Amino acid sequence: MDAGSLSALFQHTRAWGRAQRGLELFQLAGDAMSQLAAVDGGFFIYRKRGVETGGEPQPPAIYHRFGVFADGPISPSLEALMCADLALGVPTGRWLLVEDVAHEELRSWLTSLSVLEFGVWPLYSREEVRGAMIAARTAPVVHITWETSHALMEACAAQVSLALDMIMAVRIAEHASQRDLLTGAWNRLGIERRWPRVLEAARADCARHAIVGIVDIDHFKRINDTYGHPTGDRVLRLVAQALQDQAGPDELVGRMGGDEFVVIAWSESPDWRPRMLSLQRAIRERSRGTCGVSVGGSVFGLDGNSFEDCYSAADARLYENKRWRKEHGESPVS
Repeated sequence: MDAGSLSALFQHTRAWGRAQRGLELFQLAGDAMSQLAAVDGGFFIYRKRGVETGGEPQPPAIYHRFGVFADGPISPSLEALMCADLALGVPTGRWLLVEDVAHEELRSWLTSLSVLEFGVWPLYSREEVRGAMIAARTAPVVHITWETSHALMEACAAQVSLALDMIMAVRIAEHASQRDLLTGAWNRLGIERRWPRVLEAARADCARHAIVGIVDIDHFKRINDTYGHPTGDRVLRLVAQALQDQAGPDELVGRMGGDEFVVIAWSESPDWRPRMLSLQRAIRERSRGTCGVSVGGSVFGLDGNSFEDCYSAADARLYENKRWRKEHGESPVS
């Protein structure tokens, strides 16, 4: 490896460290392979790990097809091969002549693209193979030795693996920053980050109505002062768990601070009252009558067209409910 190539590799390494998204990383790595290792085309196979699904890996997908692989479809049988084996059934970490590829359809596809040499380098994340870096050459390479070519490809694969781990670590940290540590519910930032998804879903399905509900624990200061903060923490966790148990898969539960929770729910009718009354009752039953809550709600599109407007309307109705309950000792949703 000459000094110029080594310098270029270091430059790309620094760029990978700054990459904020996997796609940008794959583009940078593709450029590096083309410039440093005389690669004529390639793509990346990667199994994303869903942060919000407990880190479970997602089905493998193809990213950033470039060069000879940029155009044309990938056959279903090759996609099935990819799902079964991220290495596409070939020995990894070295260049192969296409005629030595055992899988008949893969060999035929590569031949149709005039590929001469083909290689697969595994990508690791947390010491597990999470993907593969696919590279191809359509002509013999004479200006670099086999050893240099091999070292460059290994270096690219190692740097991509490291960068993917860094990206995943950042995503985990961002995800954690949007959770309430005590209850596990979303915090204010987490709710606000997910509100655009609610808007998209509301626009896509006019038969459903988005409800913004607020839940406030009754006499929470008195609970802390009388029984201590550990008891208050248990009450917060109880309320959060009751709300989460009642939430659907596309509904959100968040703790906005103190003893106040927010619920983003869906209703077939433009009326927030039935759902919030149901949550009020569920919390009372979960606590066996020892904990009560006041509730308020609003309907997106009727009470406001932003989260802030809906939240303000729900907050006003929360205090109406709280006043009514203090006066009558009951728990209606007025």
